[in-house]
Amino acid sequence: MKQMAIISGKGGTGKTTVAAAFAELVETTIVADCDVEAPNLHLVIAHQVKVEREFVGNQTARIDTALCSQCKRCEEVCRFEAVTERFQKGEGIHQDKFVPYIDSKRCEGCAACVYACPTQAIQLYPEGTGKVFLSETQVGDFAHAELYLAADGSGKLVAEVRRLARDEARRQNKDVLIDGSPGIGCVVISTITGCQQVLVVTEPSQSGKHDLERVIKVTGHFKIPTQVIINKWDINPEVSQEIEDACTKLGVAVIGKIPFDPMVPQAIALGHPITRYECPAAQALREIWTKIPIELTEPSGGQLQFL
Repeated sequence: MKQMAIISGKGGTGKTTVAAAFAELVETTIVADCDVEAPNLHLVIAHQVKVEREFVGNQTARIDTALCSQCKRCEEVCRFEAVTERFQKGEGIHQDKFVPYIDSKRCEGCAACVYACPTQAIQLYPEGTGKVFLSETQVGDFAHAELYLAADGSGKLVAEVRRLARDEARRQNKDVLIDGSPGIGCVVISTITGCQQVLVVTEPSQSGKHDLERVIKVTGHFKIPTQVIINKWDINPEVSQEIEDACTKLGVAVIGKIPFDPMVPQAIALGHPITRYECPAAQALREIWTKIPIELTEPSGGQLQFL
C-alpha cells in the first residue's frame, strides 16, 4: 500500500481540482481529503456516506461547582484565559451567584488547573473535535472529515482520516491518493508524513512562488520525492518561468502546466471533475498524469505502484 499527496503552498491554487481529476483518471485507489479545516473534495466527487462517526481528539477541563471552594487558583494558573465566571440562578434556599466556568473553546487540555485545584473539583473529559466519514464514490471509497467550529487538534483529525484510508486500502489491496491542505503547518506535516510521493500545485504569482519554495523545503526535510504543477500558467508567463527557474535550482521537476480554462469553474459548479470534459485544462491534466513517474501511473495487479 503506497500513498501520494497533492498539496499547495497557499490556498486557491487549484489543488482540489487536480486531485479530483487524478482520482477519476486512476480509478483504482482510495481517495482521502485531508484538508479537514476546509474540506471541499466532496463537492466535486459525487459520494454516498456509508460510515459516519465522531472523532474524540481532545480533552477539556470541567469544574464540579459542588466541590469548588472558589479559591480561583484555576484562573491564576490558566495561560489560555479559559477560566471565567457565569451566572447561576439559585434554587430554593440557595441564592443567585457567579460560579467558576471553563470555556471549552479556549481550554487546551493542559491540566494545569486540575493539578492546581486544592479540592479536586476539576477533571479532564474527552471532547469530540470533528466527524470522520467513509463514503462510496464511482472511483472507489473516499475518506474525509469535518473539524468542528473552533475545535483544536486538526493534525490529529488528519491522522485519523489517513488511518481510515490506509485501513481500507489494505483491506481492498489498493493505494491512497490524498488531497492535502495548503501551507506548511501541522496539518500539512500530518498529511505528507509517510507518503511516497508529493505533488505541489502552484499558481503564477509572487505569493504562489514564495509559498511554493517554503512547502518544497518542508517536503525536502522529510526527503519525500516532489514534483510541481503550475496551474493557470498562461495568465502570467513571466512568473511561471520564474517558478520553473526556482524549481530547477531546488532540484524539483515541473511536470506540467495547466492553462487558464473557463470550463474549470463551470465543472466545479456542476460538481464534476474537469476530466469529464474535453477542454484545454482536462487535456493538460491527462498529459501531466502520463508524466508522473511510471511507478505512479501503471497498475500492477490492480494497484497503483507509487514511488
